[in-house]
Amino acid sequence: MVDVLQKRQTACKIRIKDILDSRYMKASGMEPNYLEINSKKISRVNIIGIVVEKSDIDNYKALVIDDGSGRISARIFDGNALLDGIHIGEVVLIIGRPREFSSEKYVIIESIKKTSPAWARVRSLELQKNGDDRRNSKAAPDNEKNVDLGPKNKFIWMIKELDNGDGVLIETILSKNVDGAEKIIDTLLKEGDIFEVKPGKLKVLE
Repeated sequence: MVDVLQKRQTACKIRIKDILDSRYMKASGMEPNYLEINSKKISRVNIIGIVVEKSDIDNYKALVIDDGSGRISARIFDGNALLDGIHIGEVVLIIGRPREFSSEKYVIIESIKKTSPAWARVRSLELQKNGDDRRNSKAAPDNEKNVDLGPKNKFIWMIKELDNGDGVLIETILSKNVDGAEKIIDTLLKEGDIFEVKPGKLKVLE
């Protein structure tokens, strides 16, 4: 019953740093345990990062995931083969439940899939746009508050924001009057970060 309740919770897109810095709270009754972050109760997380370690330890398998803000162990128990096709150096999206044991936080994996480095960059931009960094921004040095995300990453985010599902017209992007827009689009196409879903329409590679 507890697992059912947990699966009904929204998996919150979050930085690993925020998981590590949060308070882990044990709930009473049938409610799931949760992380307390910015007055929110988060019992399921959605993270994207690079696999930097992989291990098979006694009764569970584990990955160490790095998203640029921190590293965390993601674990799966009972001999599950879900991690068999996952390798060090790959970028993965994990949905799971946060846990804490002996003051160490980790994530119990519910689902995992490979994704692209481009999608990891989009996630980073998305979290910043949604204000998930707000808790640290007031105390951050000026050089951290005004991080230049770079024109290519800004374009990836803009295309994703404008896309209603069937891609974005190149003319729409060019109408935003961004310096060097055509060159940036050409570079993103060559690098495989975006693609033409149909002639004249662009989409971010997921």
